[in-house]
Amino acid sequence: MKATARPSPPEPPLRPWRALAALGAAWVLSVADARAQSMDLHGRLELQDAGEFSRGDSLASALGAREANDAFGDLRLIWEPAWGRWSLSVHGVVAAEDGPDVRLARADTGLLPTTPPTWFALSDKVFNRGPTLVTASIDRLSLAYASPQTVVRVGRQALTWGSGLVFRPMDLFDPFAPAATDTEYKPGVDMVYLQRLFSDGSDLQLVVAPRPARPGAAPTANDSSAALHYQTVLFGHRTTWLLARDHGDWVGALGVNGALGGATWNLEVVPTGVRREGVRVSGVANISDALTLMGRNATVFAEYFRNGFGAGGGAIAVAGLPPDLKDRLARGQVFDVRRDYLAAGLTLEVNPLFTLAPTLIADLDDGSLFLLAAGAWSLGDNLTLIAGAQAPIGRKGSEFGGLPLTAGSRLLLAPPGRVYLQLRRYF
Repeated sequence: MKATARPSPPEPPLRPWRALAALGAAWVLSVADARAQSMDLHGRLELQDAGEFSRGDSLASALGAREANDAFGDLRLIWEPAWGRWSLSVHGVVAAEDGPDVRLARADTGLLPTTPPTWFALSDKVFNRGPTLVTASIDRLSLAYASPQTVVRVGRQALTWGSGLVFRPMDLFDPFAPAATDTEYKPGVDMVYLQRLFSDGSDLQLVVAPRPARPGAAPTANDSSAALHYQTVLFGHRTTWLLARDHGDWVGALGVNGALGGATWNLEVVPTGVRREGVRVSGVANISDALTLMGRNATVFAEYFRNGFGAGGGAIAVAGLPPDLKDRLARGQVFDVRRDYLAAGLTLEVNPLFTLAPTLIADLDDGSLFLLAAGAWSLGDNLTLIAGAQAPIGRKGSEFGGLPLTAGSRLLLAPPGRVYLQLRRYF
């Protein structure tokens, strides 16, 4: 697998402050217009500045982005009116990014080709030139009917399954990556969702998510997903059962959770029948507890993850990864290339307005580490400041130290170190 970057002709620069100022102006105008029309319009404006630092032998360095600074702005407008048992959900998103990561993402295109993540293309690149990308999209667009026993939603929506804290093998629809810095809104997926609620607290969910093999084509069975998800209590434990046909493969899952003293534990086993490749078994086990640490409220956790699609021990290269692993990396269902991982972390309430959350992820197969830390300050009722850092630690040839693109290649695909600052304004 080879990625090349073509030099671009000189272009007039569009600096970050212009894109961010445009987002800010759009937010002010939207709120003013919403109030004038007495609409129940709300949302979030997020501004971020991030610095990244890559190894000298990484692909990012070869493409001129060893040290990069990117500015990002994201405006989400939400309109969710209701009429009795009927409701509508509409989320419009305008996002702007300016920095080397934009060019790097273009160069990475095709490294792991994939099918479209959802059926309809409800996004557009408003501006895409040089280091700047501005997009506009509809991230939610669904109509729902809800009664005391039945829920039906049709359209673009978000859905989360499973009880993983860092790793989420049961979540088939755009799970968050372990290193995600914003987990407030999952990307929307075009689907039909039905839920039946039972008097004993059990519930049955049916999901159908049609997808095409390529943009603009009709959906196909081997690119779409259909799933049954059932939750009930057995022998005093909450259990979850899953049966799905996902991108042409059969997926089953069993989840069980319970209590151990004052702690809560979860266990999930997720076997997948891969076409012509046999069965891959993934799983996650975690335990978490709320306690007092140094006189402050805290939550601590530990989680083990088994990646059934991961590559075994020994040297590996990006080009030599198993095909079924590449498929899931490309479509964002798996984010790790090895088999065994351990994550541990805590959330500490330093004071009522400041929360600190460090996490350490260890690749047990090659010994590399990934350290994440974030602190959140509440500056007001609707204003939050978040600062964070991410540090990959590992030798050359390890997952977090950097994998060679091909066997014998000196060029590595390596996660960068990162520091970032986010400001979120809710309205």
